[in-house]
Amino acid sequence: MSTGATTPPLADVLGAVAAGAGSATAVARRTGTTPELAEAALAALAMTGRIRRVLVFAGACASDGCGDCGSARGCASAGSGSLAGSGLTAWRVVAR
Repeated sequence: MSTGATTPPLADVLGAVAAGAGSATAVARRTGTTPELAEAALAALAMTGRIRRVLVFAGACASDGCGDCGSARGCASAGSGSLAGSGLTAWRVVAR
């Protein structure tokens, strides 16, 4: 069964990540596609070196809450200290 969704243009995905979309779910919402297609586009951008996954610390969380965060259900940011080793990551644009 086809959903009719298409892979979003990579420029749109890059723009969504630059605007703070750190997960495939957030990119999908912002670009009007499925999380699976957004993940494929994110993987393509990662292969080109335009984006990378980074470890997210409590101070780096979005100011508008956890709604777009792909790790919202498993987030430890309410605790103290570093989240190193927790696996809490987000996509970020690589500075050029």
